[in-house]
Amino acid sequence: MTVADTGRDVRSEPAAALERALPEVRLEDGTVLELGLADWMEFLAVPGMSLAVVDDYEVIWTSGFGVAEAGSDRPVTPDSLFQAASISKPVAALIALLLVESGDLELDVPVNDLLLNWKLEPASAGGETVPTLRQLLGHTGGLPAGGFAGYDPGAAVPDLWQMLDALPPASNPPARIVGRPGEALVYGGMGYQVVQWLLTERTGEEFARLAERLVFGPLGLANTTFEQPLPKEREAQAASGHNAVGEVLPGRWRVQPELAAAGLWTTPADAAAIAIQTARARRGRPSRVVTPVVAELMLTTHRDHMGLGWMRPPGAPGDLFAHSGANHGYRAHLRMHAATGHGLAVMTNADSGEKLLLPVIAAVAKAFGWPYRPEHPVAPATWLYLVDARLGPERALEEYLVQRERQPEVVSAEDLHDWGSRLLQLGRLDDALLAFGNNAALYPESAHAHLHLARAEVAAGRREEALNSLERALELSPEQEWARRLRARLIERESERADGAND
Repeated sequence: MTVADTGRDVRSEPAAALERALPEVRLEDGTVLELGLADWMEFLAVPGMSLAVVDDYEVIWTSGFGVAEAGSDRPVTPDSLFQAASISKPVAALIALLLVESGDLELDVPVNDLLLNWKLEPASAGGETVPTLRQLLGHTGGLPAGGFAGYDPGAAVPDLWQMLDALPPASNPPARIVGRPGEALVYGGMGYQVVQWLLTERTGEEFARLAERLVFGPLGLANTTFEQPLPKEREAQAASGHNAVGEVLPGRWRVQPELAAAGLWTTPADAAAIAIQTARARRGRPSRVVTPVVAELMLTTHRDHMGLGWMRPPGAPGDLFAHSGANHGYRAHLRMHAATGHGLAVMTNADSGEKLLLPVIAAVAKAFGWPYRPEHPVAPATWLYLVDARLGPERALEEYLVQRERQPEVVSAEDLHDWGSRLLQLGRLDDALLAFGNNAALYPESAHAHLHLARAEVAAGRREEALNSLERALELSPEQEWARRLRARLIERESERADGAND
C-alpha cells in the first residue's frame, strides 16, 4: 500500500497527519489526555527527535522536532547527527558480506582460520569450538551478551586490541567464547568487534574508511560516519545526548570506539537509504551497493528473530526487517518492509527516547495507511509518565492498577520500577516511595522490587525500613551482591554513629 492508496494527501501535510495519528491515551473514566507531539516529548523528557519516512522505496519526508540540546534554541533538523548505536551492526554486517561476496572472506569457516594477529579464545579450558563469521554476525557465536558504556570526551579511549583483551583503558570484559557456538542466540556487541578486527586486518583499512569506501561513499551519505571521536568540524551538526530526565550528558555525548557494534553517527534519512537499498535488492529491483545475494543473507532468518545484521521482529510480516539502537543519551529505530517499500527511521537524543519510538512508529503507520502497526504502542511505563505529568502520581498509579488488571501479560514489575527510578532521579522522594512501595507490595516475590524500594528508603533517610527491604531482597535472591553491599554499608554507618555517640 502506498501513500496514494490511503485516500488522503498525507504528503502535503505529514506533520499534521502525524499529530492526528498519535496513539490515544484514554483513562478508565473515559477521559482522553489531549497530547500533541510536543507534549509527548516534554512529558517523556526527550528534547529532540528526527524522522525520515520511506514510501515506494524512497525517502518522502524528513523532519526535525524539538531542540538539539536542552536549554538551547538550536533546533533539530533533518541534517542533525545522532548516535545510531546498535544500528551500526547491520552496516558492519553489510560490509562483511560484501567482502564475502567478493571472495575476500569466508562465511562458514572458524573465524580463527581467517584471523592473523589475534585469535578468539575460550574464557576457560573446556574445548569450546570457535565460531564462524556467520555465527558472529547472527549473534550465535558463543560470546557474552551486553553492550558498551562508552567513554567521556577527552578520556583515554582503548584501541581495538585493548578492547578485545580488556586491557586498560578498556572498560569492557574481554572477547572470549563463553558458550558453544551455534547453540543459542545471545545478542551482544563483542562479536561485532571481533568482526571489525577481521575486516580491518583483512583489508588493511581503518574501519571508518572501509565503510566510507564500500557503503557511505557509493550511496552519497554525506551525513554518516564511523569516526570516533566525532571530528571537531562535525560537532556543531550533532545533537547532544541527554539522560532519562532530560539533562545534557557531560561533554554532550559519550565516545563509542566500538565502531562495528555501536559507533555510527548518522541521520534518519541516511540510515533509511541503507535499508532502502537492502529492500530493493531483496525484491530484485536495481540497487546500489547491496546485491541480491547479500540481501538474502542478511534477511534470511539465522536463528529465532535474527538475520545477519538485521532483526526480523517476531509476529511481523515476513518481509519486515528492523534494528534499534541504544547508546547513553540516544535511542533510535530503523525499519523497512521489503515487499511494500515503506519504512521509517526515528532518532532521539535522550535515554527516555525509547518510550517515544513505538508511539511514533504507530502514528506514522496509521497516518500513511500501512497495514502493520505495533500492537501495544504505549507501554505501561510510558502510560505512567504521561498520566503523572498531566494528572499527578496518585492518578497514574490508579490507572496502572487498572491496566494490570486488564492486561496482566503486558504489565510487569519493571514498569513501576522504571517510573520509580525516574521519580528518584528527579528528587521526588515521596512519589518514588509511592511507586517502589506499591511495586514491592504488588510483586512480593520480586527481589528486584524490594532492592529498589530500599534505594528510595535510603535516599529518604529511612534506615530501618531500608534494612528490612534489603533483608527481603536477599532472602529471595541471596546472590544479589549490590543488596549485600548496601546492607553492609548501612550497618557500618550505624556502627560509626554509635561509636561517635559513645565518644
